[in-house]
Amino acid sequence: MKKHKKKTHYRHIKSYQDLKAEKMHLAYKAKYNEKQLELRLLEIGYYLHPIRLVPSLVTEWAQPMLLELKERIKEYFFGGRKKKHSE
Repeated sequence: MKKHKKKTHYRHIKSYQDLKAEKMHLAYKAKYNEKQLELRLLEIGYYLHPIRLVPSLVTEWAQPMLLELKERIKEYFFGGRKKKHSE
């Protein structure tokens, strides 16, 4: 059975200077990812704020209910036209 060798992502590191540069690169990458997460949390907080959330939820829930009410009113006043079943 052959053993699979792990591919290392750090083959380019040949000296202490390369190691320091890679460490700095990873630190900046980590900070960048943290800032992206913070931005996403701020966006979620913006959209989930009650002042914005309630109207959007009411719109989402009210629209289907209003359409159903409209159909029932039409059916009541104009007589619901039922499909004829073929026998």
